[in-house]
Amino acid sequence: MMTFEQMLPIIIAVLGSAGLWGFLTLKAKQSHERSLKDDAKSAEFNDTLREQVDRLSDKLDSVIRDKEQLLREMSDMKAALAEANATIKHLEELLRQRK
Repeated sequence: MMTFEQMLPIIIAVLGSAGLWGFLTLKAKQSHERSLKDDAKSAEFNDTLREQVDRLSDKLDSVIRDKEQLLREMSDMKAALAEANATIKHLEELLRQRK
């Protein structure tokens, strides 16, 4: 039969390996939880970014519509100005002919 002194290294090895196993298990669990938190933060960041892109896209669409409307109005004003200039020239010509 083995004496206590002979069994002591075996007991220490078993307890040490159990402690190491517990430490490695805890480390793996913490790493996994940290990874889940990082994934959640990344998903939240992506959602926030997607919302910002959607808002900016809507604003850009609005600005483009406004710009197109302003360009149409400028075109109308140019046409009206050209018509007014033609009328002024015609009236000036009529005044010259009367004199």
